[in-house]
Amino acid sequence: MRQPQSDLMSRFGIEVQTINENEDGSLDVKVDVNERFKEWFVYMHGLPQWDEDYFEQWFLKTLGDYVGVNPNE
Repeated sequence: MRQPQSDLMSRFGIEVQTINENEDGSLDVKVDVNERFKEWFVYMHGLPQWDEDYFEQWFLKTLGDYVGVNPNE
Protein backbone atom coordinates (compact mmCIF):
# COMPACT_ATOMS: atom_id res chain seq x y z
CA MET A 1 0.00 0.00 0.00
CA ARG A 2 1.37 3.40 -1.00
CA GLN A 3 1.47 6.20 1.50
CA PRO A 4 -0.67 9.28 0.66
CA GLN A 5 2.42 11.47 0.91
CA SER A 6 4.19 9.57 -1.86
CA ASP A 7 1.04 9.84 -4.00
CA LEU A 8 1.15 13.63 -3.69
CA MET A 9 4.70 13.75 -4.98
CA SER A 10 4.26 11.17 -7.73
CA ARG A 11 0.93 12.53 -8.98
CA PHE A 12 1.24 16.27 -8.33
CA GLY A 13 4.90 17.03 -7.65
CA ILE A 14 4.28 18.34 -4.12
CA GLU A 15 5.64 16.75 -0.95
CA VAL A 16 4.86 18.11 2.51
CA GLN A 17 8.13 17.99 4.44
CA THR A 18 7.05 19.33 7.84
CA ILE A 19 4.10 20.91 9.60
CA ASN A 20 4.90 22.77 12.81
CA GLU A 21 2.48 24.56 15.10
CA ASN A 22 3.63 27.90 16.47
CA GLU A 23 2.89 29.20 19.96
CA ASP A 24 0.21 31.52 18.57
CA GLY A 25 -1.61 28.56 16.98
CA SER A 26 -0.52 29.31 13.42
CA LEU A 27 1.21 26.67 11.34
CA ASP A 28 4.42 26.58 9.36
CA VAL A 29 4.24 24.19 6.42
CA LYS A 30 7.36 23.27 4.50
CA VAL A 31 6.80 21.70 1.10
CA ASP A 32 9.07 20.43 -1.65
CA VAL A 33 8.03 20.69 -5.28
CA ASN A 34 9.66 18.97 -8.24
CA GLU A 35 10.75 20.63 -11.49
CA ARG A 36 7.76 19.30 -13.41
CA PHE A 37 5.40 20.98 -10.94
CA LYS A 38 7.37 24.23 -11.16
CA GLU A 39 7.13 24.21 -14.96
CA TRP A 40 3.38 23.56 -14.80
CA PHE A 41 2.87 26.25 -12.14
CA VAL A 42 4.83 28.88 -14.09
CA TYR A 43 2.84 28.06 -17.24
CA MET A 44 -0.59 27.98 -15.55
CA HIS A 45 -0.03 31.28 -13.74
CA GLY A 46 1.59 33.08 -16.67
CA LEU A 47 4.82 33.72 -14.80
CA PRO A 48 8.12 34.41 -16.59
CA GLN A 49 9.95 32.14 -14.10
CA TRP A 50 9.49 30.30 -10.82
CA ASP A 51 8.49 32.72 -8.05
CA GLU A 52 8.75 31.28 -4.53
CA ASP A 53 6.78 34.14 -2.93
CA TYR A 54 3.95 33.84 -5.47
CA PHE A 55 3.83 30.08 -4.93
CA GLU A 56 3.71 30.52 -1.14
CA GLN A 57 0.77 32.93 -1.37
CA TRP A 58 -1.05 30.59 -3.78
CA PHE A 59 -0.33 27.52 -1.65
CA LEU A 60 -1.60 29.13 1.57
CA LYS A 61 -4.76 30.40 -0.15
CA THR A 62 -5.40 27.03 -1.79
CA LEU A 63 -4.81 25.16 1.47
CA GLY A 64 -7.00 27.65 3.36
CA ASP A 65 -9.80 27.26 0.81
CA TYR A 66 -9.56 23.49 1.16
CA VAL A 67 -9.84 23.51 4.95
CA GLY A 68 -12.14 26.54 5.14
CA VAL A 69 -9.68 28.97 6.72
CA ASN A 70 -8.55 32.37 5.47
CA PRO A 71 -4.72 32.42 5.79
CA ASN A 72 -4.77 36.25 6.04
CA GLU A 73 -6.80 36.29 9.25
